[in-house]
Amino acid sequence: MASVSIVMATYNGARYIGAQLESLRAQTLTPMELIVADDGSSDKTLDIVRDFAASAPFEVRIKQNQTRLGYGENFLSATKLCRGDYVAFCDQDDEWLPEKLKTCIDEMERHNAVLCVHAASLIDGESREIGTFDQGISQFELRPSLSLPPWDVYFGLTQVFRRYLLDLIPSERRGLDNHAVGSPLSHDRWAHFLGDSFGSTVALPARLVRYRQHGKNAYGGLRKGLLLRLRGKLVASAEIMAMHHTIAAHRAALLREVESAAQDVSIRSHAHAAAQYWDRLARLYADRDRIYRAPRLGDRLSTFRRLQAERAYAGETGFGRNVLLKDFLIGVCRLPVDAITPKDAHTATTAAPAPPAR
Repeated sequence: MASVSIVMATYNGARYIGAQLESLRAQTLTPMELIVADDGSSDKTLDIVRDFAASAPFEVRIKQNQTRLGYGENFLSATKLCRGDYVAFCDQDDEWLPEKLKTCIDEMERHNAVLCVHAASLIDGESREIGTFDQGISQFELRPSLSLPPWDVYFGLTQVFRRYLLDLIPSERRGLDNHAVGSPLSHDRWAHFLGDSFGSTVALPARLVRYRQHGKNAYGGLRKGLLLRLRGKLVASAEIMAMHHTIAAHRAALLREVESAAQDVSIRSHAHAAAQYWDRLARLYADRDRIYRAPRLGDRLSTFRRLQAERAYAGETGFGRNVLLKDFLIGVCRLPVDAITPKDAHTATTAAPAPPAR
């Protein structure tokens, strides 16, 4: 039977952590261990965890950070203690359905996948359901390697993955996050990158976690209005293109190192393909950077046409139609953003709860 390590990052989570811990106790597949990494809580969080550990049907280990690490580093530092075949990230304030672990592990083993992700329901501070968080998953999917959007993520609370992925590249070398500019890559984006690089991903429409929205989440909130989201897709700068180029080139270099060092033929093959994939992305972003920097219209237009010829906007790169529009109107034509989006584009709607872009 496969063994699973649950990693929970905590910080002043006393209000909701008890319900989350009880949902872990109720799992139909009992985890091997729970590792709780606390980032300096000053409330009763650790007292509640210790009380739970006294009667838990699995080992509970507590890691207390001497200095604040932040949520991503806190998760990843705790994964170094994992001994299970699989790792599941766990937030302190959600509630898991009893079949979460068993469903994910069964599907991963059935399809020989390295990453499993799933949908969730949304609950408020009183555990009342207020919506859904499907992450675009409408049906079962088995996604081959290098088929997930390169810059997106399935949130960590919905991820289960094979632990050996974490041994392939030290997390300290993961590089920067393209969403939280200047910050290290988040824990779930790192797992997303490793999973998509080294195997297939199972995506399940089952809502296996009740994702709590209470106003103090590290992430969570309300969906932006359509025009505001469109404006966000249109705004760009040469600095953003250069940042993506740097990140893509860094990932390609990491993967080439794995390819060179790996003894396992499958890992070496995956690393080779993934390095080529990220090398191509780096080249495409270098060209997009030229569009935004080149002073002459002819140079910008010829670079744009080269990107079109290379099918850069076909979708598998994560660019797509909106990016094509952005590169042509703002990059090539140098239209001001205000000429493209209406003045009321800053108005957001609160009709549908959903996490913001990360």
